[in-house]
Amino acid sequence: MSYSPALYTPSKPYEPDNPFGPQPGFSYDRNEPAVRQSSSWTCSCASLAWVMNALGEPAPGGGKWNEWDGVDELRRICGWWAVSPDYGLAYASGADLETVYATYGYKVARLLNVEWSTLATATAYGVGQLGGARWYHWTGLRDYDADLFLLANPAPTWKGVGDDLDPDEYAAWGAWNAVMIVGRL
Repeated sequence: MSYSPALYTPSKPYEPDNPFGPQPGFSYDRNEPAVRQSSSWTCSCASLAWVMNALGEPAPGGGKWNEWDGVDELRRICGWWAVSPDYGLAYASGADLETVYATYGYKVARLLNVEWSTLATATAYGVGQLGGARWYHWTGLRDYDADLFLLANPAPTWKGVGDDLDPDEYAAWGAWNAVMIVGRL
């Protein structure tokens, strides 16, 4: 008896790995009004408040979130040092933001030193926060459209960036870290 290997194997459609993945029943409102910051150090907290409002998550005291709800929750969940007037958000990686969202039952994709194309893909699956190392600021991330990131910027004149971020601004103010809320745990 002779051996003949198969000459034909039926093809299987290519399905790329997607770390974000759509989740049925997960919803958010990208058009939720931005939460503006009133203190120089609360950008991450105002952005966190915007994300929670976009997700429809009631504030701890009821109603809509504001920047001080963000401050209080970061400190309650992660420790008083998580955010301060001296430094703003203690960890530029967004680790404490991820902890807050996970505590509320959200699935998070934390993207470190994220490239433009990866971030553009991530916006298809959720909303989140974006922080730039040279920008020294956190903003809400609504969407990607026509080569612009659409922002819920708590300080829409900070270093000349408004409510959108173009490729030149991205190159000027990175490296970028993002915390994307992509579903429920």
